[in-house]
Amino acid sequence: MPKVSILMSVYNKGEFLPQAIQSVLDQNFTDFEFIIRDNQSTDNSVEIVESFADERIKFSINSRNLGPVGSMNNCIEAAQGEYIVFAHGDDIWDKCFLETNVNYLENFCNINISHSLMHSISEQGIIKQVRPLEKIGEYEITGYEDSLKKLFKGCYVRTPTAFIRKKAMRYYDVRYIYTCDWDMFLHIAAAGNDFLFINKPLAYYRVSATSETNVGMKGGDMILESYLTLSHFFIRYQQYGRFRRKALGRLSDSILRRSRYTVSRDSLYFFLRCVILCSPLKVFSPIFHLYLLSGLLFGPGGVRFLKKVKS
Repeated sequence: MPKVSILMSVYNKGEFLPQAIQSVLDQNFTDFEFIIRDNQSTDNSVEIVESFADERIKFSINSRNLGPVGSMNNCIEAAQGEYIVFAHGDDIWDKCFLETNVNYLENFCNINISHSLMHSISEQGIIKQVRPLEKIGEYEITGYEDSLKKLFKGCYVRTPTAFIRKKAMRYYDVRYIYTCDWDMFLHIAAAGNDFLFINKPLAYYRVSATSETNVGMKGGDMILESYLTLSHFFIRYQQYGRFRRKALGRLSDSILRRSRYTVSRDSLYFFLRCVILCSPLKVFSPIFHLYLLSGLLFGPGGVRFLKKVKS
């Protein structure tokens, strides 16, 4: 049985897929299975995967497009390894990515999830490097309650770096597309799992204007999913209800700031309605009414002007 199950759901990633797959196969740590599911790609992704002759690759094609969450859940179901890690079809791993995570979790047997820093890389291949954090050492263990408090502020775990013991793994919630990772980490922490952070960049995350996150944010779907993710969590885990108002208040503030980047009046008004949905008391906030008035008079441009005046 392989030590690590590497899961990759592919949909139209042909441009970057060869480099992503090769970075997995080039790992210093070699005891893994590489489960790849093509989600009915319309480009040459299937041909690219089939061009790699490596017995560790377990490739199949979904009978229909299951969506990113359904396809990844199929990968999770097929995983046989002790550890599970997600590889994206356009990201790149450092050669020591697997080795480093395995070593840490083998040394800390009571820890079920680790994550690390990551560089970013543009569609043109321009790399933006990050440095280790100065205030901590080589690693840091955050207790599950403190991890939850950080997660209530947003998904601080970089999903492409997450390394999880299978016994602590759960399926993605199919209700979410853009916040399914955040939802999963919330539930893993709520189950009493401490998080181990490796203070080293071990991956390169591809930044794209057409990524699901960017598309979801512009369309507003990610806004609603964020609200539902937190709301459903606090309904299920009522013992953390004391954090609900503050967590949704932070989300409300974040939505208000993001409203400055909307491109139409309709999207601006949608964002402002979501501000009130998350935190009804914002209806009494002078700042909210300043945004609302600027939007009514000048549209998104008026809201962006507020940022310039503030700065």
